[in-house]
Amino acid sequence: DIYQIPPCAQPQNQRNTPASSNMITPAQAFLLSTAGNSAMCVSLPRKQVTDIYLNGSQIQDNSEADAGWRFFGLAGGAACAAVYLADKNINNADDRKILNGAIAANAIGNAALFVQHKFMEDHVKPELRWLNLGMQAGVAGLAVKALLDKK
Repeated sequence: DIYQIPPCAQPQNQRNTPASSNMITPAQAFLLSTAGNSAMCVSLPRKQVTDIYLNGSQIQDNSEADAGWRFFGLAGGAACAAVYLADKNINNADDRKILNGAIAANAIGNAALFVQHKFMEDHVKPELRWLNLGMQAGVAGLAVKALLDKK
């Protein structure tokens, strides 16, 4: 039919939303779970962030940790921009699988760090550790579900 809209011209919410549900896409979940943390790490004084996030047993004045915190924020911001642009512009199933696979791998790695890394166990407030673990498990679940969906 000559009047049919080509897939690349469809609005993003129709093209990228899983057909089986009204759930958010893996890319949207990644953005929601990463953008706020990244902005906080770049913009807030480290003491303010550590008072929120950590239990007080970590080294308080540590320029190496502060630099790492800022680098994480910048890298996370760049990752959000890249995932947003990829999600917006992908037009084929193979590229979508690559993006969802990368999101799944990243989220699984993050979840594993929250479970097993000694710093997380010793210094991150338990409620924030488990909140972040749950959030990353959710992102991973959405991405793995998208990888397994038959479309």
